[in-house]
Amino acid sequence: MNGRTGESGIRVGRAFGIPIFVHPSWLVIFGLITWTLATGYFPQEYPNLPVRSYWARGLVASLLFFASILLHELGHSLVALKHGIAIRSITLFIFGGVARLGEDPPDGRTELKVAAAGPLVSVLLAGLFYGVSLLGLLGEGVRAVAGYLAFINLLIALFNLVPAFPLDGGRLLRGLLWSRTGKGRATQIAAGAGTAFAYFLIASGVLTLLTGNAVTGMWNILIGWFLKEASAGAYRELRLDQLLRGLSVGDAMIREVATIPGEISLTEAVHDYFLKTGFGGYPVRRGEAVVGLLCLRDVLRHSSEERDATSVQAAMTPLADTIVVGPGEPLLEATAKMTQAGTGRLLVMEDVRLVGLLTLSSVLRRVRVREELARGRK
Repeated sequence: MNGRTGESGIRVGRAFGIPIFVHPSWLVIFGLITWTLATGYFPQEYPNLPVRSYWARGLVASLLFFASILLHELGHSLVALKHGIAIRSITLFIFGGVARLGEDPPDGRTELKVAAAGPLVSVLLAGLFYGVSLLGLLGEGVRAVAGYLAFINLLIALFNLVPAFPLDGGRLLRGLLWSRTGKGRATQIAAGAGTAFAYFLIASGVLTLLTGNAVTGMWNILIGWFLKEASAGAYRELRLDQLLRGLSVGDAMIREVATIPGEISLTEAVHDYFLKTGFGGYPVRRGEAVVGLLCLRDVLRHSSEERDATSVQAAMTPLADTIVVGPGEPLLEATAKMTQAGTGRLLVMEDVRLVGLLTLSSVLRRVRVREELARGRK
C-alpha cells in the first residue's frame, strides 16, 4: 500500500536512501503472529517437536513476514523513484506497511506501474518461498517456515489487489479510470469502492463475532475501520489539493501579525499573550528582527515553575528554513511544509522582513471560501 500521510514511529534504518520506520503498533502484531505460529500453526502442521522449536520457527517466520512486507513496499518505492516521485519513508505498522509518496503519480499510467509493483513483488516472493518449501535437503524446519511464507505472501498480494482504494487494487482501478474520467472522478470512484469494501469487512466481522470467533471478527472489524478512514482521508486529501492548487501563500496568510519579545519570560508570555488572545503561536522578535517562532507546545514543554526562569528566546523554535516560506510560494507546498514542521503555522518572510503568518486556520478559511464560490457557480 502507498499513501501521502506523514511519518510516525521509530526509525530503524534506510534502504535505497528511504528512511524505514516501525510504528509502535507493529510490536503488537509481531508478538501476536509469533505467538499464533508457535502455539497454533506449527504444532498442528508438525506435531511432536520440542516447544522451543515452535517458538524459534514462529520468531523467524514473523521476522521474514515483515521483511516480505518491507520488500512489497520497496517495490512500490523503487518504481516511484524511477518515475521521479520522491519517497518520504516506509513505515511498518499493525496493518502491514505503507510507502509514503511525496506526491501523487502525474498520470494514470504511472499510477498503474507504481501500484502494480508491490503485489508483483509479493507474488514473486510467494513463488520463491514455495520453491524452497519443496526442497527436501533443507530440513523440515526450513520447509515449514518457507511454506508459511509462500502462503502469506500470496495472501498479501491477493488482498492488496482488491479494487478498494487505498489498497493497491484501488490504485490500479484509479489508474485505469484516470485518463477517461480525470483524476478527481477516478479517485472518487476508487475511494467509494474502498468504503464499500470496508463496510463489508466490518459487517463480516460482526457476523463472525456472533458465531463465536472473536479474534477473526475483531480483526476484520479493525481492518475495515482502517480502510474506511483511509479511503475517506485519501479523497479529502485530493479535494484539498484541488482547492489549494493555483493559490500562493500570499492568498491565505495573515497580514496583521502580532509578535512577542524574546527577552520576556514564558510566564509573561502566557499571561500577556496566549491567554489574552487565544492564539497558538507568535513570531519572536529581538529588537526589530524576527528570530524565531514560539508555539503553545513550546511553552507546555516547561513546568509552571520553569516558566518564570525561562525566556521566550530560550524556548522558541529558532528561525530556520523549516518554519519560513515566501509569499509567492505555492500554498499546496507550504501546507505540506507546515505539516512536516508540526508547528501549525509558518513565518512568511521577504528577505529578513516579516510580511505575514500562515496558519492552518488561515488555510482552512481560504479553502472554505473557495468551496463556497465553487458551489455558487453550480
